Amino acid sequence: MVSKVTRSPGADSSGIFRRPRLVLKLKRFEDLPAILNKTKSYPTPIRMVGADYSQTRCVGGDGGTTVDTGALDKILEFGETFVRAQAGVRVGTLVHALAERGLELPLTPEMGQISVGALAVATLPQASYETGVAQMSSCVSELKLITPQGKQMIVTERERDLMRVLRSSFGLLGLVHEVVMRVRPLTPVKIDYQVHTLKEFAARFASIVKAPGALRLHISPFSDRITVERRTLDESASVSRSGIWQIRNSVMRNVLPAFGSTVGSVLAAPGLRAVMLSGVQRALRATLDRNTRGVVMYAHEWMRDMPKESWKARHTYSLWAFPEADYPKILAEYFAFCRSYYKEHRYRSNLVTGSSRLHQDRGSLFSASYSGPMFTIEPSSTGDQGWDDFLIDFNDFASALNGTPTFNQTRALQLEHVTKSFGERVKLFRALRQRTDPLNRLRNSYFAYLLG
Repeated sequence: MVSKVTRSPGADSSGIFRRPRLVLKLKRFEDLPAILNKTKSYPTPIRMVGADYSQTRCVGGDGGTTVDTGALDKILEFGETFVRAQAGVRVGTLVHALAERGLELPLTPEMGQISVGALAVATLPQASYETGVAQMSSCVSELKLITPQGKQMIVTERERDLMRVLRSSFGLLGLVHEVVMRVRPLTPVKIDYQVHTLKEFAARFASIVKAPGALRLHISPFSDRITVERRTLDESASVSRSGIWQIRNSVMRNVLPAFGSTVGSVLAAPGLRAVMLSGVQRALRATLDRNTRGVVMYAHEWMRDMPKESWKARHTYSLWAFPEADYPKILAEYFAFCRSYYKEHRYRSNLVTGSSRLHQDRGSLFSASYSGPMFTIEPSSTGDQGWDDFLIDFNDFASALNGTPTFNQTRALQLEHVTKSFGERVKLFRALRQRTDPLNRLRNSYFAYLLG
């Protein structure tokens, strides 16, 4: 059976308050029907949680029951074209096990601590190679879940419309306990960098997006620099892991978050903080430019293995996606927004802004690139003072420019942002959720506000 663990109200390092009344360590999925049916013992809402790395209150407990899936950690079956795993398996564990067998997922996330269950039902856009697969849940081909009424349900890709909804259902339509994902042969990836000013990036944008490969950008508005990281699949390439690449990864995972946190707490003067942060970011860009061109490696090797406890990561971010055709103009607007905000409020995010190119992906109802190819803008921070206020204004800025948010990665999201971005898709999902879970057993206040 499950074991109860009480938890006092509190927040993680990103300031996200969970506040469940009960936290259950799930030992076997067969206990889920009893949890759903015993409303007095297990209060509403019931929310499943894996590694708890969401940037929003999508798993907020609201005085209800949080179900920790960490013990459902078995990879059940490896096939030539698929892998079957329980919901609590960490993606980092899964991709390394696949690599040992010469296999990989169609997409590899930046962060390895995500659970397979979260990956299957959340919006997790990634730098993509081709149309149709731009977020992790699009790799899912089968789901096993328990409905709000406690019934077992199996959904496959043959049920296309239902699968599309489930892939971004965030546990509101059922509790997923087992996932099947597509895999492919392990393929070397060549990684190249180019550094541009904003003007140069805009002038070369057409050729940048036309060339093959996945694109990940590292953006520094205050230094007028955009580092374009291109990842190209190359079956014939020989792996040439670079020592400097490993140093770069260590800096991105550990040093920059720690440095940004230290600067934010020790240096009180905003101007001095800005000078220090700009210096470190320039040094990192210089290292990339000189030493990491033409590196060939496997996708799972760039994945960051974050601490098991999310509060130790010292890294928060927010994400909006924007139409590809408008991206150079929007990026110029973002540079101006950051500089104007700093001038008025003396605040700037203390980590590099990230960005990914997303091919069109209609595999889930709330896909960030559902309507066409997109580029993201992802401001990052250690959660220092001023970050939350910055995001409130950034969200309004992004929404005004026809940006698309995500429910688990876009912080401080408001109802008007959701309505503008998703429109009729929200109405469709709301109607299905109300029919599926009329007692609101799985709905917390976060989704009650945003989706009804």
